[in-house]
Amino acid sequence: MKTFRTVLTVLLLVPTIALATAEPFRVHAMTPIAVDVQRPEAQTAEIGYNDAVGIILPKSNPFLKGVEVEIKIPQDIIAYRNSMAYGIYRLPQPVPSEKAIDYQAEQVTMQPLPSRLSFVLQIPLQKNSNLKTGPYSTVLPYVHDASKGALIFRLLPVMKGLPENIETLSFTVKVKPILADEGGFRLKIDYPEASPKPISVRIDEALVVNPESLQILGPGTHQLSIVADDYRNEVRVFTVESARTTELTVSLRGTTPRLFLVAPENATIKIDGQMVENTREPRTIEPGDHTILFKIGDYEIAKQVTIEKGHDYTTSMLIDINFAENP
Repeated sequence: MKTFRTVLTVLLLVPTIALATAEPFRVHAMTPIAVDVQRPEAQTAEIGYNDAVGIILPKSNPFLKGVEVEIKIPQDIIAYRNSMAYGIYRLPQPVPSEKAIDYQAEQVTMQPLPSRLSFVLQIPLQKNSNLKTGPYSTVLPYVHDASKGALIFRLLPVMKGLPENIETLSFTVKVKPILADEGGFRLKIDYPEASPKPISVRIDEALVVNPESLQILGPGTHQLSIVADDYRNEVRVFTVESARTTELTVSLRGTTPRLFLVAPENATIKIDGQMVENTREPRTIEPGDHTILFKIGDYEIAKQVTIEKGHDYTTSMLIDINFAENP
């Protein structure tokens, strides 16, 4: 049977937070689990009585409120109350990996295993996570800064008198992210000139002060509107999903009107008496009254139109054949 040392420590039966200098320890095996907000389902590790799980966290994610650790205890251990404990550690060196068994880390908490078949720990990663201890989970009174690195969940024997089959017993550890019921929206604005002019951006009628910064919104459909004196108004509808960021690019357009011309290929077109050479591309046109003339052979037709700032227009020449029954 594998030997282990007895730890002469009095373990309180309530959660304690005692951050101190890093302490060295050795585990029999380390299983790293990388927490990913894009994979909200739990990841599972099967570990022994002197093993650990390294919880690798993303350095920055506004939607990650915390991390949940669920531990399932073998039935054979329940009778040996207070013989084993679990510990949570922060700032581990080196970063948890399967290749390393010797670590230094600061102890966040150490508690005896409860006398039940499973328990759940929740570790907040945001100050205002709103996580609360309940009948099914215990929230640690410690907020971990994910940018400072990984956490370690460790099992260890603390008293003599473990079951003879301790070497073969397996503890199931499940780790999953606790996500905020919010999503992100990031807007990118393309301006038609090098020196942008002022604009007003609203999301769901609320004014946005820094429109190109990350906006935290509830999941669902939202409306974006961009209003400006020097650009055309733009309206978009977008959808935000929980714990995901939606990106949208809006290219602003100047207020100079554009005219689209539609006519048969052999038609001659004049605007205010000036021949139009290229009818395939839209052309800019000054606001005001204009005369547009279409001509095919000896047939011609002219129309007076009024062009307004900030609008696009299409002018077409249609030739049709009417057929009707005589009375």
